Amino acid sequence: MGETFDAIGFKIIDEASYQALAEQAHERGSLTQARRERSTLHGCCWKLGDGIEVWTVLKESNDGLLCLDCRPAFRGRYLYALFPWEIMEYEDDGEAIVRGIVTGSDLQLIFELQNLTEVSLAALRDHPITANVSGLAYNARIDDKKGEETLRPLTESPRRKVFEENDYLVIGRVLHWRTIKNLQTKNEVLWVYLQSGPVRIEVIVNESDLRGELKVGARFTAEVWLQGYILSERELEARYEGIDGAISRGDYWNILRREN
Repeated sequence: MGETFDAIGFKIIDEASYQALAEQAHERGSLTQARRERSTLHGCCWKLGDGIEVWTVLKESNDGLLCLDCRPAFRGRYLYALFPWEIMEYEDDGEAIVRGIVTGSDLQLIFELQNLTEVSLAALRDHPITANVSGLAYNARIDDKKGEETLRPLTESPRRKVFEENDYLVIGRVLHWRTIKNLQTKNEVLWVYLQSGPVRIEVIVNESDLRGELKVGARFTAEVWLQGYILSERELEARYEGIDGAISRGDYWNILRREN
């Protein structure tokens, strides 16, 4: 239950600690809502500094108010343009999964949509979407091996373990890393920015779940729960802070490219 929460600095060991965190997040977070045909979804985002968040979703219907979900989140910095794409919403679970192709490549990303209640899905139709997508690590390791760099679903793994469709294996080279602090627990976790084949991706991992010495240029392997956010035009305009020297010129053109 608590593996992905551990990545952002929370210890969830049983149902009681899970419910306590859900109540705390709902009391302290910012509310948004999305109306559906037979109900209203109430999303609550509790921001805990440096992109760390906890989301809860409640469903309001004629039968009353029902708590559907509480989940860890990280609102990343770096963006992907996705087209074509689809969103599968599971209203009874308060969840949505995005599947989209990274423009300029054949890479498909499948990730949990955290801010379902912050975006207007109707306004997104037939257009590329811009999303920040990052992974919350179950485990990670550093080694000196050479070989493949990949970002692929763990459902393609030959192992018999059952995975979620947005569980991924990521192997890449460390471009940057730093510690970030959960302002509620005061625990520090690691933010790692990777070059994984043709794409770059952010990964959050608890230091206790990392084996090896983290350093720039090291080979980083992790199993992650992929999650992310869709950005509106207003959010995209507000994010502009000038040119990021860590991103190549070609990456900018991929983000700005439009489909005819």
